[in-house]
Amino acid sequence: MSPMTNEPGDGPIVFLVPDIHDLQTGGNVFNRRMVAGLRPETSVRVQTWAPDTRPAPELNRPDASLIVVDSLLARHPDALRAVRERTAATPLILLVHYLRCIDPHAPDSDGVADERATLDVVDGAVTTSRYVKQALVGEGPPAERVRVVRPGLGERYRGALPDRPGRGRPRMLTVANLLPEKGLQSFVDVLRALRDRPWTWTLVGDATLDPAYAAGLFRRLRATGLADRVTWTGPIAPEALRTRYDRADLFVLPSRFETCSLSTREAMARGLPVVGRRVGGMPENAGDAPVGALVPPDGPQPLRAALRSLLTDPMARAHRGQAAWRRSRDFPTWTEAAAQFRTALATLRTRAVGAAP
Repeated sequence: MSPMTNEPGDGPIVFLVPDIHDLQTGGNVFNRRMVAGLRPETSVRVQTWAPDTRPAPELNRPDASLIVVDSLLARHPDALRAVRERTAATPLILLVHYLRCIDPHAPDSDGVADERATLDVVDGAVTTSRYVKQALVGEGPPAERVRVVRPGLGERYRGALPDRPGRGRPRMLTVANLLPEKGLQSFVDVLRALRDRPWTWTLVGDATLDPAYAAGLFRRLRATGLADRVTWTGPIAPEALRTRYDRADLFVLPSRFETCSLSTREAMARGLPVVGRRVGGMPENAGDAPVGALVPPDGPQPLRAALRSLLTDPMARAHRGQAAWRRSRDFPTWTEAAAQFRTALATLRTRAVGAAP
């Protein structure tokens, strides 16, 4: 990571975010919560940036004390170098929600090389799990330049749990945008192998981020003859999402990789057992608690077997849902997460300034 050349002033913090920052993604929710938590004690400016059209945005804040860069912009190292040239006295901190270079299931590509080049441009990083910090340090940045701030849990998801009598067809829920890394198309094959069991599946997520992938998912569902068991809601506002968790019996996230998974933490707080893959930051959500089943990432059989077991046994679902709820009580509030984020930024800024010649 590049050293600083000048000491920054005690000015505002600028967030550079991609032009999809208004969409309901876990990373965008985290960003908005951190911005809200920093205010009003700290002046914060959020600036959308499309590097393909604006290689070096005019920040209009020469007094900025820090620039926080969303990791979706990490594939544009040349553009970030141009930002650094314009703001040489201001540390750049990468906020890592996802990077291909730390995803063991992502193919090696030019995007990976660009991300690695970006790590040489920024002065530090904030990650949302220990896994991501360790993986990032493996790419070169020193450990003292990487801080972990886990997502908070909204108050609407805390409190008494809904009554789930365990009768009728078990209701599975997935909250994930319709993207290849979420493993949804291959999950249809898992569902097809479970068609002998009674169940329904509700999918909450945005189809506009990758329309071609979403169309392929819907085609596959129609081809399997399972469409009458499946409900796709599209994206749902956070204030309405709790109802979906409360109406479900089982939370499923078939992603090939997750740096943390905000939706998993929300589902646990609503007492849902979780079935997913033991990848990335997912095990940190569970800790040592028997919250459901996190299975090996290779192949569909472990996921299929875990689902069959829980679909068949309502008592097991209830016990593991209660364990998930108890575990969720250790999750920080968003206020606590924002305080940790403020401390992390202060520490990284101090180190960056101290490294300047």
